[in-house]
Amino acid sequence: MGRSAILLAVIGIIAKLIGALYRVPLTNIVGAEGMGLYQMVFPLYTVLLAFCGGSATSAVSRVVAKYTAKGDDATALRVLRVAFVPLGLASFISAAGVALLRNIISGVQGNTAAGICYLALAPSLLFAGGISVFRGYFQGKSKMLPSGISQLIEQSVKLFLGLALGSALLSYGVKYAVAGALTGVSASELIALAYLSIRFAVAKKRRKRVIATLALSTEAAADVSVVTDRELMKELYSFALPVTFGSLVLPITQMIDSALVINILMHGGTARDEATALFGLFVGPVGTLVNMPAVIVLSVSIAFLPTLTAAIERGDGDKAERLTRDAAKWILVFVIPVTLAFFLFPERIVSTLYRRGLTAEQLAVAARLLRIQAIAVFYVGVLQLSTTFLQAHNKSHRPVINLVVGACVKVGLTPVLVRTIGVYGAACATAACYAVAALLTTRSAFKTGAIGASVRDGLLLPVAFSAAACVGFVCAVKAAEALGAPYLWQSITGAAVFLSLYCTAAAFAVIDIRAALARRRAMRAADGGAANIKRRKK
Repeated sequence: MGRSAILLAVIGIIAKLIGALYRVPLTNIVGAEGMGLYQMVFPLYTVLLAFCGGSATSAVSRVVAKYTAKGDDATALRVLRVAFVPLGLASFISAAGVALLRNIISGVQGNTAAGICYLALAPSLLFAGGISVFRGYFQGKSKMLPSGISQLIEQSVKLFLGLALGSALLSYGVKYAVAGALTGVSASELIALAYLSIRFAVAKKRRKRVIATLALSTEAAADVSVVTDRELMKELYSFALPVTFGSLVLPITQMIDSALVINILMHGGTARDEATALFGLFVGPVGTLVNMPAVIVLSVSIAFLPTLTAAIERGDGDKAERLTRDAAKWILVFVIPVTLAFFLFPERIVSTLYRRGLTAEQLAVAARLLRIQAIAVFYVGVLQLSTTFLQAHNKSHRPVINLVVGACVKVGLTPVLVRTIGVYGAACATAACYAVAALLTTRSAFKTGAIGASVRDGLLLPVAFSAAACVGFVCAVKAAEALGAPYLWQSITGAAVFLSLYCTAAAFAVIDIRAALARRRAMRAADGGAANIKRRKK
């Protein structure tokens, strides 16, 4: 992975972790019922976010990277303008629609208290399109820092302002506290867009030089074909539309969940507030933990996409294969230990994070949900790797089809399983959805080309290292408990030992030590040969 890709991946991981960890103190502030309200509004928000630019970052990044690789910087710049107009219109319509229909939507979902939450979140849709386009442009030009900093700004503002408003408004009721937290989301989007706009405007000298080059090339070289705006639009949306539809699949199924799960639980005799709280546990505390590795995997994939696309466009098959292999190692080395930790220690993880905001019974429910969802973490990593590979090969429609199949499995299983085993049925259906989609998409990727690390580096070593780290975690926790350490410090000690053991060992899986040593020996031999030639000449 190139330095710029590593930079974006690291910053993206930090930003996404801030965003995911933000829900931990928020859960402790608003409780399970508040997280139920919070998560009721997010499925529809995510659907509309996809229309307002959810796929624009990848699409703009890919097209800009393509023309930049060809040396056509002027066309790469025009991609920005071509992408802005439709996304601006979609953003305005979406924000206005949510604001006007908020009470109707929340009524259908089973709890009208979510109406004010929709109103607080609606303004953020106005800014989503611009953010996506700017990020895509910078990433396509291999300038990852502006995109990464904007993510940090976005998540930091949401963290501090959202939690402050949520705490301040809690005395007026849970729904107002949740609305305050969502107001922080809208403010964070505005500030992130302002930063990206300023950062783009600062580069006006380079833009003027590119525009002058475009003018000269148009006047002096009539034989050079200039790509029209219509052609650029077609190129953008031939990639963006399948990605958009793909990004809509899971949010739509989550919207269905938000209506199905609560209403089915209520039909089975559960009170409205308790049903909302159970749904909140599923998509709030547990969903937050499951999403943490997912957003990290997404950051790694986004960082690889422009470089991989450029290698494929240049016909550099060896580099493309190496990049894909590296991405597979990075992703699998991360998701495997997280999957094992979630499956083996859900009670410890949930209790450490949420003891202040959840009751003992709710903590037990959340732990069982997390154990069920652990398998989804692994399949999300595999799915994202295969999706990125297919997108780089301009086959973004295949992951969409496979994800629709997985979503159909989820929607079909959810009513049956929720009636049978309660809220745990929703977790089982979600895990099945990711498993089906991941297996089908991986099959499509293998039909396209070489993908994945070796079994040794991508599977056997991470599993062995994870098992050793889990043993170290248990031993450390038991030792801290025997010494009379508080519960929190027991968990911190165990986590530190787990991370130390795994990260040290996993270096062998991420970095091919044997290859590095072979390269060093080759360099030494080359240096020695050069020195011998010099001595002979003397």
